Amino acid sequence: MINSVESFSDLVLPQQAQEDGGVSPISDKKQQSVKLVFFSAPWCGPCRLSNPVVKDVMKQFQSQMDVYEVCTDDLPEVAEMTGVVSIPTIQIYYGGEIKDTIVGCVAKNVLAASVTKVLEEVAASSS
Repeated sequence: MINSVESFSDLVLPQQAQEDGGVSPISDKKQQSVKLVFFSAPWCGPCRLSNPVVKDVMKQFQSQMDVYEVCTDDLPEVAEMTGVVSIPTIQIYYGGEIKDTIVGCVAKNVLAASVTKVLEEVAASSS
């Protein structure tokens, strides 16, 4: 569970300072991994239905991506800065950029297909 704007930025949107004062993406392998971010809230029924789906997909792809949860009640500023207006929302990031967004409840195979698509795009761009 991400518990602050800073931890979201550090874990999902990694950047490093450059000598000229600008920022550039970190090239560290761990920092460049695919990251799935699940935006939810405890009172949200569809979010509770999505939880087991996200956990199943997390297990299926555990060696290929990192998974984080953001409670929009606790961190509305993170939801705002990422453009999340409805929950549940799942965003898949790579290199600090959103590669795919899924809004609402989805079946495991739909989420897994989205993750697979992003992983294939990342692999293709790396070769």
